[in-house]
Amino acid sequence: AAVLNHPANAVAWLANALAQHGEHLEAGEIVLSGSFTRPVACGVGDTFHADYGPLGTISVRFV
Repeated sequence: AAVLNHPANAVAWLANALAQHGEHLEAGEIVLSGSFTRPVACGVGDTFHADYGPLGTISVRFV
């Protein structure tokens, strides 16, 4: 969301930049345009945990 204020804006920018070089996005191509969340500050000793339900969980600890 922080990339050009919206993920779709980043894809539009990419399409325009490619066009300047004679390239284009193809139908069905996957574009990873960024995260829907803003970055979170972390420091030594911080732990983050994500629960993706049936897909599982993941944790990270910063040392």
